Amino acid sequence: MSAQLSAALAEWSSLLGPQWVVAAGAPLEEAERTTFATRQRIPALLRPANAEEVAGCLRIAQRHRVPIHPVSRGRNWGYGSRVPAGGDCVLLQLERLDRIVAYDDRLGTLTVEPGVTFEQAHRHLQAQRARFFLTTIGGPPDASLLANALERGDGRGPNADIFAHVCALEVILPTGERVETGLGRFGNSRAQHGYRWGVGPSLDGLFSQSNLGVVTRLTLWLTLRPASYREVSWALEDDAQLPPLIDALQSLIAEGTVRASAFVWNELKALSITRQYPFAQTRGRVPLPSPLLEEWRSGFGRWAGSTGLYAASPALGTALEARVYEVLEPVVSRLKITELPADGESPMLGTPSDANLAMAYWRKRTPVPASPDLDRDRCGFLWSSVAVPFVGEEASAAQGIAQRVCRMFGLEPNLALLAPVSRCLYLVSALVFDREVAGEDEKALACLKALERELAAAGYLPARLGIASFPENHPTVDDSREVLRRLKLAVDPANVLSPGRYGL
Repeated sequence: MSAQLSAALAEWSSLLGPQWVVAAGAPLEEAERTTFATRQRIPALLRPANAEEVAGCLRIAQRHRVPIHPVSRGRNWGYGSRVPAGGDCVLLQLERLDRIVAYDDRLGTLTVEPGVTFEQAHRHLQAQRARFFLTTIGGPPDASLLANALERGDGRGPNADIFAHVCALEVILPTGERVETGLGRFGNSRAQHGYRWGVGPSLDGLFSQSNLGVVTRLTLWLTLRPASYREVSWALEDDAQLPPLIDALQSLIAEGTVRASAFVWNELKALSITRQYPFAQTRGRVPLPSPLLEEWRSGFGRWAGSTGLYAASPALGTALEARVYEVLEPVVSRLKITELPADGESPMLGTPSDANLAMAYWRKRTPVPASPDLDRDRCGFLWSSVAVPFVGEEASAAQGIAQRVCRMFGLEPNLALLAPVSRCLYLVSALVFDREVAGEDEKALACLKALERELAAAGYLPARLGIASFPENHPTVDDSREVLRRLKLAVDPANVLSPGRYGL
């Protein structure tokens, strides 16, 4: 242990109490686990209880020049979990900051700290008999709302571009200084939770996908529960139907008929949620043979998708349904619209679910556990997420690249096209493998590198990066990196906060 770290640990113990500083044992080993191979080490864990203690921790780190990396719940599976991006860092765990600070049932705003989970917020809204609901994600219900928003995660239902629907951030800079974004900095604003911009330059975006500060509070905008709700699902039999479907969905979202996010999954994505790899049938060989895939997808299709219709009255819901039939029926193989109780349980109505986590166990030889934990169970899992214009031919081209590259490396192309907004899609590729199999870590990382390189060369650049991504695949053509480095130096003179994150 270095003299700097030893001195910092003594000060952190004095600040937080020794029970909230861990410098040895199993908790450190658990914190270093993720769903792919890493070399970073975590020499200590800090567990502050409030923003003031976070500020104190950062001041100590700055003074002793000890790198420190904040996490909320550590459920960033597929992107790095709790592991820092560059080098060894002390982990600043924010799970004790778990207060739901405020809920406004008239305006539909929810103010939370980093430790608040999707499940916790959902239960709180249920207890309040809230008129509003929160967008959910495909990840674990015990993930942090705040952290997912800051990573620009995508949700289900309206407000699916989550970071576009937040405001009023409280941020602790690496120097320990506190910043409030928007109108909150004036101290007596009655509109700070409903107006993003405040006065003068807006700082919110600086703290998204960022290592310029630690966000200890933010406000999310929720969706008014509809009077009428319908779920829409469809299937396509072949790839040729994909471009017309994408164009039809873009029209429905742009015109306002569909206000929710839309999802289009290939058959491997859908199948991996309902079953595991058939090692017995393939005699242990991978990847999945095409004849077996054809057999499995019989009656399912090549692609499947879904969205939701939210209406202020049953009559409006009926009209929206008619419009969806008019636009989608000519371009899909099968279309189904089901009316559901607007106050019922559904991920598209704010009910968190861990169902999607099953796909991370696709290549595991043990059953999916009742309580999935991808790090604990040594699931091999990597995400690639790139931005694609919401145009049929672009979506077809991008997914074609992903299909080809995944197969080159012996991985099943597990693909989804997600539509959180009306002008852009995310192509999300899941690289699923088993870390218990020798060589699989290296193969999956090589696949990720090739996938990023080929998609970027075709103009499909990242929407989100994990710590396994390769910065050389994403050179810039302007001076933005230098400007960001100067900003980083200004707020973090010792470069202690998550060095290397997102290339900074």
